[in-house]
Amino acid sequence: MKKRILIDASTVTSQIDGLSHYIINLIKYLPEPSFAFFEYTVVINKGLQRNALTDLLTDSRIAVIEAKIASIGPKRDWDMYWFLRKYKKQFDLIHITSSNYPFALKNGICTVHDITFKKYFDSPRFTFNLAPVYMDWVMKAALRNTKAIITVSKSTKNELVKAFNVDEKTAAKIHPVWHGGWEHLVHEIESGEDNCTEELAAIGHYLLYVGTNRKHKNISNLLHAFKLAMNSIPAEKKLAIIGSEKYLKPADLATIHEINAHGKRVIFTGYLSQACVDKYFEHADAFIFPSLSEGFGLGVIEAFYYHIPLLCSDITSLPEIAGEAALYFNPFEPTDIAAAITNFYTDESIAPKLIAAGKERLKLFSWKKNAAATVAFYQQCLG
Repeated sequence: MKKRILIDASTVTSQIDGLSHYIINLIKYLPEPSFAFFEYTVVINKGLQRNALTDLLTDSRIAVIEAKIASIGPKRDWDMYWFLRKYKKQFDLIHITSSNYPFALKNGICTVHDITFKKYFDSPRFTFNLAPVYMDWVMKAALRNTKAIITVSKSTKNELVKAFNVDEKTAAKIHPVWHGGWEHLVHEIESGEDNCTEELAAIGHYLLYVGTNRKHKNISNLLHAFKLAMNSIPAEKKLAIIGSEKYLKPADLATIHEINAHGKRVIFTGYLSQACVDKYFEHADAFIFPSLSEGFGLGVIEAFYYHIPLLCSDITSLPEIAGEAALYFNPFEPTDIAAAITNFYTDESIAPKLIAAGKERLKLFSWKKNAAATVAFYQQCLG
């Protein structure tokens, strides 16, 4: 008799984000032979508008349950309690694909993407600092109640073990499985219709940064570093930031004003469609990734895929994922970031070496490999 697997896709949203990419591509690349011994069911939120997922679920071999489940927080636990009460007994194994593992679930699988909240939680949506406390409870319950845990890198496993003082027995049930990170980019390029040629021509030559202004993304040090480096690199070189300056701190806005006082060299693009993001990657001099905390760092894989050099933080998971294919810097030191920027633009031998190394490094990653390793993990958990 086939084993029944439930894959939780209730956190997939209509917007493009890393978690949704992970879940969608796990389902998309489920190994064909696995359908002979597993019956897959996917739970999604009612009314979800995300063709990349809903088109996959037209496969008659994949059953679908629609339910109203919050994506995160205590409301999610309440929703999952009632969902599991109704459906749990129908399945041999339940895979919760986000870090928000339900308190009500025993012996499931959880994917932990990062534990950034332990050091850098800075969301203004929560008061009295209760959200990190809640996430702490969630993670401790997951370590206690799961059959096994998948982390998206060895670094994330090590951080999890250290941060929660995990014993050897519990650590043995934590298994790193790298993300993929590039197959979905092929699809998005083929389906993109937006033309950003005029905007890109106006910008000219640029160093690319993609991300939010959350504390761990380290945009303050990046701006400070660019200010330090700007007089040591060609005057036409700019810093293009895909995102908005709307929520930047006054000190960061002052830095931008100082940089742009004699010509606009820091440019915020605002929201862009995925097709335009693709174009910005394709035409960048390099991608810079100054993050203080990443569970995996999909931006690394994107830089490799678009064949552009990578300038990268030297901490958490990023050296594990980028290997020898990055020009590293200490993200806590703006002078070190500035030195990397200056070296990149003044030494013409750096770029081709990084591009060649990135092409080779990319071969280690794919969503197909991720899905195959995950399904092998299902087999292991079910004996």
